[in-house]
Amino acid sequence: MQMTLQQANAIEQALFNTDGESRSMAELMAAAPLSGTGQDVPPWTGGEISWDELVDLEPDLDQMLEVARTLQPGGRRWCSNEIWGAVLKPQLLRLVGWSCLRRNPALRSSAAYSAAYRRIYDALPACYGCSCL
Repeated sequence: MQMTLQQANAIEQALFNTDGESRSMAELMAAAPLSGTGQDVPPWTGGEISWDELVDLEPDLDQMLEVARTLQPGGRRWCSNEIWGAVLKPQLLRLVGWSCLRRNPALRSSAAYSAAYRRIYDALPACYGCSCL
């Protein structure tokens, strides 16, 4: 049976957000990390997740996309892979995927990570003058 996004939200509220109010990213970052590997969160069975659905669940993803779009390469060398690995990917891992700070099964899925990764990484400017080429 497939899980819906509404079911995933209900699970998150039941497991993590008992007061029914959404928490800001700052509050989530300050919260105690999830125990273990998140085995207390049921696996996501809802299949693919669209970008719009992800942004509805985690608005900070839209801000990350805007940052990727507005980066302006300068100088004789630019490596988007360095920016991705050092800055964007660590932030993305906090928002979606298996190491997500939230206990929403949809956000903690590989489907969510793949969709967010593709959208944000593809928005980065092309590399030039680096060893990626």
